[in-house]
Amino acid sequence: IYHLHNKNTIFAKNFRLIKRVLICPLNWGLGHATRCVPIIKALTSQGCEVIIAADKAPLSYLQHIFPNIEFIKLPGFNPIYSRSNSQVLKMLASFPGAIMDFHRDRKAIKSIVRTHNIDIVISDNRFGCWSKEAHSVFITHQLNIQIPSLWKWATPIINLFNNSYIRRYDEVWVPDSEEEPSLSGVLSHPFKLDKKISYIGLLSRFCNNEANNKGEKGTKYLFILSGPEPQRTILEDIILKQAKSTKDNIVILRAMPDSADLRKDIPANVVMLNNADDSLFVHLIQDSENIICRSGYSSLMDMVRLNRTAFLIPTPGQTEQEYLAKLHGDKGYFKWCKQSDFKIDNVRMPDISIHDKFDDNEEKINDFIEKWLNELLTTK
Repeated sequence: IYHLHNKNTIFAKNFRLIKRVLICPLNWGLGHATRCVPIIKALTSQGCEVIIAADKAPLSYLQHIFPNIEFIKLPGFNPIYSRSNSQVLKMLASFPGAIMDFHRDRKAIKSIVRTHNIDIVISDNRFGCWSKEAHSVFITHQLNIQIPSLWKWATPIINLFNNSYIRRYDEVWVPDSEEEPSLSGVLSHPFKLDKKISYIGLLSRFCNNEANNKGEKGTKYLFILSGPEPQRTILEDIILKQAKSTKDNIVILRAMPDSADLRKDIPANVVMLNNADDSLFVHLIQDSENIICRSGYSSLMDMVRLNRTAFLIPTPGQTEQEYLAKLHGDKGYFKWCKQSDFKIDNVRMPDISIHDKFDDNEEKINDFIEKWLNELLTTK
């Protein structure tokens, strides 16, 4: 490839326009970063030059996956979750800080777009990562936010606020199917949104051919911990306490790639890992009889791709996870319980092929990106 530079545009050997794309995943856990992986791979395969702006665990994780890509440290808002089963009051208290953070993101993106000649900004759930000077895309599966029953009256207000930020983007990508079967249910269907919405299919960093669940299982229980503190550590404490009363072997994957320290109070039958690369993660999934994880949307997409069901423990007070756990629990696709009710002896796995329940084609994102770029290049 030879390059002919002309402001923001670079021409490839076949004279196809190469775009500079900025990817901005939300830093609440790893899920938003992991589901960006197939998008980043699809963009680079189409000749795009990708730059990633992230912070904390997503930054560490994506730097490991893409060591040759340029990274920009973009600090994000850190929500403070309550130790109780309701997060509403804590979220309301943090609301002013979130608004300020959106504004900081907006200023940072404006500078990055200009200094790095960015053509496209793709934000995974970061409300402030958009630009008038670049084509801006917002990735989300939450266009219709679920509210606790006590606060149902506020649903129109919350969704109005949510969509007021989303409307600042040029278009929206939803990682799901538009028609049933839908993994996100009512979450991904807006009551009103005057923006182009594309349902781009399930996003997972894994491949269908990695779904090999046959044979003997060497691990009795695999716990995949994720999400914000202090609830992540609260669940970890519950698991370690109950682990002392069983002789079964347990693996705890903490999803903390930016941490080097491990706890000292680990029972002999427990193996604890701060992080696992993709190959080890797949091995653990294949080798485990029982998988226990949060009902975060990215976790569900990974389970579908790897054809493993799981026992779900939604983060207390996180209504999206509670809705997804109940939705797929009622369908018999997953088992679940509240964190306060969890007992390791009650863990049971549905005997189904979860991949057969959803339209999951790993090539869909590649086809979508190719078509989307072609359309974008002819209209810009």
